[in-house]
Amino acid sequence: MTKTIKLLFFLPLIMICVFLGFWQIDRGNEKQVIYTAFTDKLKNSPIDYKYLEEYPDQFTRTIINGRYITDKQFLLDNKVFEKRAGYEVITPLVVNEKIILINRGWLYNNSRQFLPNISIKSTTESIAGYVYYYNDNFYDLADDSYTSSWPLIIQNIEIQKIAELLQMDVEPYVIIMNQKQVNSYDIQNIISENPELKHYMYAGQWFLFSIIGFIFMVILMRKENSNE
Repeated sequence: MTKTIKLLFFLPLIMICVFLGFWQIDRGNEKQVIYTAFTDKLKNSPIDYKYLEEYPDQFTRTIINGRYITDKQFLLDNKVFEKRAGYEVITPLVVNEKIILINRGWLYNNSRQFLPNISIKSTTESIAGYVYYYNDNFYDLADDSYTSSWPLIIQNIEIQKIAELLQMDVEPYVIIMNQKQVNSYDIQNIISENPELKHYMYAGQWFLFSIIGFIFMVILMRKENSNE
């Protein structure tokens, strides 16, 4: 009876650890595929925005011309760059009677009591960047509380809410500036280098836990056999 209890205790734990190890490997492989697509796309020549498809591929490079809306901008909160917290500046750009959200880069703010100056030097310019779709994984658990004070501090990129707020159609993606240019701030890659490594490390830890659990189970079983 005691052997059965020990098996029922250890075997599920070992199986869970093995499952989590393989799950982390799958997550790492997915991240590697995304990173490879990111780097491959950025090697391509940029496409003029007017030739982009309705739903261009993720990370497609483009050059776009339009007119910034200077009085209705967004600050994407809790974005860390070089171990400092700040905002990503999201500015609406009007192109052919539609809005395209432009991520102008990361900006440090040393005081939560005051908002940073995000004024625009030139409202019409040529913008170089790449397409990025913010998916559901990006969303915070709580909805943003939109106020009438601009710029708005937001936790999420919610296209439908932003469209209602601006009272214009908004493209379902954001153009992220990928190089220093007029009106840009600190440029950072949306995809970090070698993102799969941490998942492979986590996988190794889970496999190690499963091995330790198996060894403990064998030792206890042998002790019990020797006592019989």
